[in-house]
Amino acid sequence: MRADDERRARILLSRLAEPYDERIQQVVAEHGVVDTVGYALRDGRAPGGVDLGRLTARVARARTVDDERIAGRLGARILVPGDPEWPDGLDQLEQPPWCLWVSGPGDLAALSGRSVAVVGARASTAYGDHVTAGLCVDLVARGFTVVSGAAFGIDAAAHRATLSAEGSTVAVLAGGVDVPYPRANTDLIDRIRRTGALVSETPPGGAPARMRFLARNRIIAGVALGTVVVEAGLRSGARSTLKHARELGRPVMAVPGSVESLMSQGTHAEIRIGAELVTDGAEVAELVGRIGDDLAPVKQGERRATDGLTEDLRRVWQWLRPRSSSAVDDVMARSGLTLRETLGALRELERAGLAEELLDGWQRRPVGAR
Repeated sequence: MRADDERRARILLSRLAEPYDERIQQVVAEHGVVDTVGYALRDGRAPGGVDLGRLTARVARARTVDDERIAGRLGARILVPGDPEWPDGLDQLEQPPWCLWVSGPGDLAALSGRSVAVVGARASTAYGDHVTAGLCVDLVARGFTVVSGAAFGIDAAAHRATLSAEGSTVAVLAGGVDVPYPRANTDLIDRIRRTGALVSETPPGGAPARMRFLARNRIIAGVALGTVVVEAGLRSGARSTLKHARELGRPVMAVPGSVESLMSQGTHAEIRIGAELVTDGAEVAELVGRIGDDLAPVKQGERRATDGLTEDLRRVWQWLRPRSSSAVDDVMARSGLTLRETLGALRELERAGLAEELLDGWQRRPVGAR
C-alpha cells in the first residue's frame, strides 16, 4: 500500500465517519483505514457481515469533494500520522483522529512539544477568568504553548491571556477550521489563526455538534503534555479532557476554588480522585516540564527576624514588652532560665536588633519582615 493511498483514505474517511463512531473504529482497528474505506465504497459491508451502511449515505457527496484543493483555498493543510507536523502524542490515543485540518502559521508538532491544555467551565466566574489569565501568562513566560478549545469562559480566557502575553496558543475546534464557533469568539479565533494554530478533525464546512465537542476533547489532551482544569461543574465537559489525559498517563491538574462555588465542585472532585492541586503557572510547569529545569519556587510565609532564634532566645524574647521595660529578674522568672542564661540571651537579642537595654530593664524592639 502506498502512502498516498493511506492519506487519501484517511481524508475521505473523515468525511464518511464520525470520530466517535465505535463500530467504524473497530473495523479500522481490524482491517486498516484503506480497506475500511474500500468496503464502504463497494457494498457497505466489512468482513464478518459488519454493516457499514451508515457510511454509504455520505459516500456520493464525499467523493465529489477535493479536500486538498479546499484546504489550499482556505490556507489550511491536512495532516495524517507520519507527517512531520503530526504530534506524536496523538498516536497514543485509543481512538486517534483519521487526519487533522490545521490553519495558522504554527507548526503543530513543535508547539505540542512544550504545551499545556487549559480547560474549564463555559460559565466561568470572575475568579476563574482571573486565575486562568495569571496561570497562562506564567506559562508563556516559561516557554509553554497553551492549548484549549476556543469556547466561552475558561477556554477564551486562556487564549486571550496567552495572546496578550505574545505567547503561542492552539485552539482545537469541534467544527471545521473555517467555521468559527461560538460566533461571539470569531475575532479571538481569527487572532489564533494569524499567530498560532486552529486544529480540527472535522472537515471544512462541518458544523459543531455536542458529540463532536466531546470527541475533540481527546485531541486537546493528546496534543498537550498535561491538562489543567480551572473551573468545572460536576457534569462539565471539561472533565472529559482530564479523563483522556489520565488515560494517556499525562499530568492531570486542577485549580481549587470556593467550596461554595458550583463552578468548583468538579475541580474539587478531580482533586479528590488524584488530580494535582495547582495554583499558578509555575506549579503547572513543574509537573509537565523538564525534570530539574522547571521546578516551581518553594512558597514560604513572611520571613520574620525571629524565625532563626534558638529556643532559649525565643523564651526570653516572648516575655519582653514592646512599649515598656521588664526587669531582668522578671524575665528570668517568666522564661524559666537561670540568671546567667537570661543575661546571655538578652545580650544576643540586643546584637540581633531585637531587644534594647533601658535604665530600668529591657524592652523588645519592633520586629519587621526581612
